[in-house]
Amino acid sequence: MSETLDSNIVSKKLESSSEHAKKAIDAAAQAGRTVGDTAKKEAKAAYETGRGHLGAAAKDLGDAASASYGHARSRANSIYSDASNRAHHYQHEAESCIRENPLQAVAVAVGVGFILGILLRR
Repeated sequence: MSETLDSNIVSKKLESSSEHAKKAIDAAAQAGRTVGDTAKKEAKAAYETGRGHLGAAAKDLGDAASASYGHARSRANSIYSDASNRAHHYQHEAESCIRENPLQAVAVAVGVGFILGILLRR
């Protein structure tokens, strides 16, 4: 009888052990799902944060490029305006000089034309 009692106890302990093992496996599976879900949520949040920062970086880069373009354009317009004013000033001076000394101007023009003619003929 003692053997039957021991056999019953062993059988119950094996069943209990089996149930505990199944529950442990279920708990591990649930933990795995929870970890997966948490990791998925964290990854999605990190992705959204990164996406937002990339968008902000692109906007800042575009703003910087626009500002730089505006500055360069303003500077180029200023240089063009300055050069144009100087050209008009030199043109006015040349016209005044020609009006004051017409014979000299004609002589210089003939001389320059003669020299250019010789150089271009070669």
